Amino acid sequence: MNYKIENDKLSLEVASLGAEPISIRYAGKERLWQNENGSWAGHAPVLFPVCGHCGITVGEKSYPVGAHGFARKSEFALRERGEDFLAFSLCASEQTKRVYPYDFELNVRYRLQGSSLEVRYEVYNPSSEPLYFACGGHPSFALENPIGEYEIEFSREESFRSLVHDAGGYLTGTAEDLGAGKSLKLREKYFVDGNTLIFADTVSKSAALKTAGKTAVCVTFEGFENLLLWRPEGARAICIEPWTNLPDPVQAADTEFCKKRGVIKVCGKERIERSYTITYF
Repeated sequence: MNYKIENDKLSLEVASLGAEPISIRYAGKERLWQNENGSWAGHAPVLFPVCGHCGITVGEKSYPVGAHGFARKSEFALRERGEDFLAFSLCASEQTKRVYPYDFELNVRYRLQGSSLEVRYEVYNPSSEPLYFACGGHPSFALENPIGEYEIEFSREESFRSLVHDAGGYLTGTAEDLGAGKSLKLREKYFVDGNTLIFADTVSKSAALKTAGKTAVCVTFEGFENLLLWRPEGARAICIEPWTNLPDPVQAADTEFCKKRGVIKVCGKERIERSYTITYF
């Protein structure tokens, strides 16, 4: 089922499947990618309990969680709604425990605030034992112009060293130097054959998508260490993705999930939150 809220600036439609936004309209225009060329049917999936290709091994047993986790393919319950917010929840089940051995409650809340959309993830641990998770966003942004006419402006000076991944999405242990500064000009060649730009441990906590000196959108991602940029093949769209974890190295043995970089611990009966905000212009 789909649910819709709006204010005088934004309208938001979210599907219960994946608790995924499927439409965001601002100033009369659709701002989410709508698969115009058939290259990617997603819009803004929720990534949980992993982002990218990140294996889960607990007590030396490996679980086939799959890339980006299972939340994006799971049916969420509408937990609460108001004039300016929607809240969805997903709980552990026999099905989730086949790929992720923890008891959990994942709550995803969307709130409209003027021309901004806040996306908040809350993970509750109902058991007495610790649970471990990673999470991230994968929001898309429709582009009016070719991607080469855009740049990403960061809030602070950055060293643009993009971690290189192989065809399977695993890190090779090398990095590509794309320069330094506050602004990264987007180039067609960065995104061919499914390539993703992976910036680990960014100093900035906000990134603005700009064209011709004007800001189209700004993503603020406090609480997320990494920022990734990806484009559906041949699309006039870009995904700006805040992640807590990174993909696994290509040749490294699968270590215990709790020891992986960016994996978050939630003690028994406690809650942990992460959020990011998208502001449209």
